[in-house]
Amino acid sequence: MKTITYMILLFPSICFASELWQVENPFSSSHTVNIPSNVQSIAVQWTSPNGLTPDTTAGYYVSFSSPLKYTFTESDTESITRGVGQVLKLNKSSVSTSSQDVIGETLSGTGVEPYYFNIAVLDDMEIPFNPGVTIHLGPYFIDTEPPEFPTISAPQSTSTSSNIPITLGVSGASVMCISESGYGNCGESEWKAYTTSYFWSVSEGEGIKNIYVQFKDVAGNTANAVTTIMYEDTSQEDEIVAHSVPTLNEWGLLVFMIMMLVIALKKKMGKIVFEHP
Repeated sequence: MKTITYMILLFPSICFASELWQVENPFSSSHTVNIPSNVQSIAVQWTSPNGLTPDTTAGYYVSFSSPLKYTFTESDTESITRGVGQVLKLNKSSVSTSSQDVIGETLSGTGVEPYYFNIAVLDDMEIPFNPGVTIHLGPYFIDTEPPEFPTISAPQSTSTSSNIPITLGVSGASVMCISESGYGNCGESEWKAYTTSYFWSVSEGEGIKNIYVQFKDVAGNTANAVTTIMYEDTSQEDEIVAHSVPTLNEWGLLVFMIMMLVIALKKKMGKIVFEHP
């Protein structure tokens, strides 16, 4: 009789363990594990377990936690607060048997503390309701802080050289875009690894040249700086001076005209002497 009683008491526990659901194919459509991003809304999708229907579950327990993963227990409250570390209970209407369920959470950070997504099926067949196996996604890093202290400077305000040495400075950036047409106006291949010194070739034509730089970190946050110089194109002046010196043909024409003038004057003077009484 003892043995039979022991088996009867153990049987419900075995059945209970076999009915612990867990979601399938969970993934984030907006973020990549261990890659910082400045997108603040983490979107997560998953597929309902095979055989799960609104009639056999109370929904899901989900939460975004930081800096550690979170595992649901029977003591979790059915809160509808969407704060980090607090539990959101999704009701039966969110359980889908034909498509993926989706949830998003808007978060912020500096790229240091990780975020995790936690989800468990809430079994409606157990009293009290009991969460199934908690599935975790992450770590995800959200970085919304732009690079700090962006600077750009040229050694002088006026330059006669088209190749300008510039000095750059920033904290927290990995790449930079330099342009005369505005911040970030670079093709994908024109972004360069961040460096503190660079030679920039200004565009053609004299005048004021604005040199813009945009710094970017690995999460995509940007910071801007600009410097201005006056460019004087001395090569054009040299060209004008060279063209102002007469060519050999021009000198020959000038000599020819002088000779013709002298001949004309001599003829006129001779005619005057001849006609004098």
